[in-house]
Amino acid sequence: MKRLLALLCSLALTLCLIPATAFAAGGNGNIDGGGGGMGQGTSTNFWNPGNDGVRITVVDAASGSAVSSPIDFSNRTQNSRILHFGKVNKLQYLAGTGLSLQSGVAYTCIKPAQSMPTIVSSSGQNNIDAIKRYFCSEYACMMVAQAAGVNYERMIAGEYKLLIEPIAYFTHNGQYYCMTATEAGLYDQLAGGSLRRTMTSLTHKNLPLSMFLEFSDLGISAWGGSTTGTQSNSDIINTLGVGIVWFDEIPPEGEIEAPDVEYRVDTDVITTVTLRTDTDLTPDNPASVTFSILGTSYRVNNIVIPAWRQPESLGQMAHSLHSPDSHYNWYPSAALIPLRIPLWRKS
Repeated sequence: MKRLLALLCSLALTLCLIPATAFAAGGNGNIDGGGGGMGQGTSTNFWNPGNDGVRITVVDAASGSAVSSPIDFSNRTQNSRILHFGKVNKLQYLAGTGLSLQSGVAYTCIKPAQSMPTIVSSSGQNNIDAIKRYFCSEYACMMVAQAAGVNYERMIAGEYKLLIEPIAYFTHNGQYYCMTATEAGLYDQLAGGSLRRTMTSLTHKNLPLSMFLEFSDLGISAWGGSTTGTQSNSDIINTLGVGIVWFDEIPPEGEIEAPDVEYRVDTDVITTVTLRTDTDLTPDNPASVTFSILGTSYRVNNIVIPAWRQPESLGQMAHSLHSPDSHYNWYPSAALIPLRIPLWRKS
């Protein structure tokens, strides 16, 4: 195989500063997950995969008392007329708050600028690693601090914890509902098991098993039962459908894992690539290279690698490189010797 190297210059691209999609990890996640396959819905009882979210409450790390009201986040814009039970968290329900349908009260949630990973699985494969990375990130910490109106510095110093509960948005008996796993368990108790009969794969399996604690915290026990089967209302209400995140050190700001290259912001960049080919690149058979930058493609055409046959006699050979556009000229000298060596190798 020919290893012909071509240095491509004269491609100047202006790169702008944009937010990194990689997350700077700095938090600790007491979250695990499970789930199983989904059954078939009906025209009046169904859930669309991906139509999920989370309810987050900022709590005091020492006492477990809420320092913010619960806030709902969803990747999808939700209908304000959806049936819901207000913004009540698991700790409040465990303390005795009753389930109360908020008739006539508009529902609100926040759509994150950086989409959350899938929260509730529809395939039986939990997404817990991606969920941990997202909610233990600097981005999520700042997003929640801003939405909750709490001090970001105190949060990353370890004074606060994030109580996270999965939400599903689904249609039950022809009505569109928003429920956390805890609310689904409480509703099913009040409704005589109607959710368990019609939406069991969602409300009693994949929703509550999407998050649970690896170790006990904030008065909620770690889950040690099945991570794939249908769960009881009691286990859902008391233990399942919850995760906890806290920070004990400042997350590294702006860190991107394992970059291939680094560019300075607000600068012009001249970049190079190495082209390897098994085919002669001539004016009749040129190559091209396309750079895809920030959604725009930049194409360099008519790339050739000159090739020639050396004369049989030994001695000196003169050749030159000339670029009229850049006023670049190079006149290397070459010695013709018996050994085969690359003419273009520069020390």
